Amino acid sequence: MGQSERAEKLVQLLASCHLSLALAESCTGGSIAGEITDIPGASQVLAGGAVVYTPEAKTIFLGIPAPELPAGCVGEELTRVMAARVMSLLGTDLALAVTGALGPTSPAESIQVGEVYISIAGLGKQEAKKFIFAGDRQTIKEAAVAASIDNLLAYIARWYIA
Repeated sequence: MGQSERAEKLVQLLASCHLSLALAESCTGGSIAGEITDIPGASQVLAGGAVVYTPEAKTIFLGIPAPELPAGCVGEELTRVMAARVMSLLGTDLALAVTGALGPTSPAESIQVGEVYISIAGLGKQEAKKFIFAGDRQTIKEAAVAASIDNLLAYIARWYIA
């Protein structure tokens, strides 16, 4: 399934379940929102989001104190906090956040290129997953976008439809 088909399925599923979505994107730079907003009807389900690429943006837009940011601004706990904050700020049913290292170099010694974290919050639950993607910068970014949408689809199927 291609990116546009994934996004279309997501928009349809969100609409049929009457769910709203917020995004906090770091390494994907707004690409998830871009895929979703390419689909007619996206405005009924996507409330908005923040591209918080730098540490300063994470602090200013999401209110995450600078001392709480991990080295390289990539990690599971940070991604969890980002999802919870953007969901609270926009008052949505669901939120997704993503951080990662696209390369060609790593933002910190403890982070490998291709390491991506995706967190989804909603229905009083939250989950986060770590991925290691291979390839160049664009390939890793595209994989992170696809994994984000796929994980949203699975989360909705598990907690809202099951």
